[in-house]
Amino acid sequence: MKSSVLESFLLGVACGIGITFLALRTQRPARFVGLLETTDEAGRSRRTKEEERDLQRERFRAMGFSDEEIDEAFH
Repeated sequence: MKSSVLESFLLGVACGIGITFLALRTQRPARFVGLLETTDEAGRSRRTKEEERDLQRERFRAMGFSDEEIDEAFH
């Protein structure tokens, strides 16, 4: 009997948390969208910087610099 009471209680708590989350999300969807866009922009910026760095490394290699010299230039 205690097990069924505990299961019912936990089910109620889980449903309450889910309903609360959905209610908050529907009230402020722009906030979540803004957060996702900010995260996406940060990822794009990071990838762009990595691509630029890799391109710069390739240019240095084409000019004849060694990997050690290139590593010194980037650190």
